[in-house]
Amino acid sequence: MSEKLIKAIDEVKDLPEVSLGFIVDRIGDEALLIVSLIAIIPFMQPIPIPGLSTLLGLVVLLQGLGMMILGKPLLTKRMREVKLTKEKMLLIHRAAVRIDKVTSKISAFKHPVISSRGVHVLSGFTIFFSAAFLSLPLPIPFSNFVPALCIFFICAGLLEGDIILVAFGHMIALAILWMGIASFQLIAEKFQTWF
Repeated sequence: MSEKLIKAIDEVKDLPEVSLGFIVDRIGDEALLIVSLIAIIPFMQPIPIPGLSTLLGLVVLLQGLGMMILGKPLLTKRMREVKLTKEKMLLIHRAAVRIDKVTSKISAFKHPVISSRGVHVLSGFTIFFSAAFLSLPLPIPFSNFVPALCIFFICAGLLEGDIILVAFGHMIALAILWMGIASFQLIAEKFQTWF
């Protein structure tokens, strides 16, 4: 799954710094999934990281939009020019190796339907929705972790061609939707009691 990312990083890791746009161009077709995975790595833990979720959530949100509409990465000019230092590249490389080990162990249900345009549009919408939830600056435990987990399973499933991983990601998105509705109702009820 992360072989392309690992190979792309191996090719540039000796450079003092490299732009995100250069890496995306080097990876090719799977770049939007890999950019999404890179962006959610900081949230694959239960404690929220203040301030970072809005920025990286926007990056993933654009990738979901790109998957739905264009079928390729959607980065602003400023995002393409973001420089990654050698140290950050090595951290990303180590994370990619770990992700690759995990996904290669859990991926067992490869199916050709995963490469269909309909699955990619639906997955792009789910990534977009989860990234929007991830972008909210909520000081609540797991408020970043659950959407990041959803994005992880969908991206990993699409890269591996595994229908079960993608389906699991969509189920997590339904849980996020339920959490959002329940939170809204709770806030509305509390708001009414205050006034």
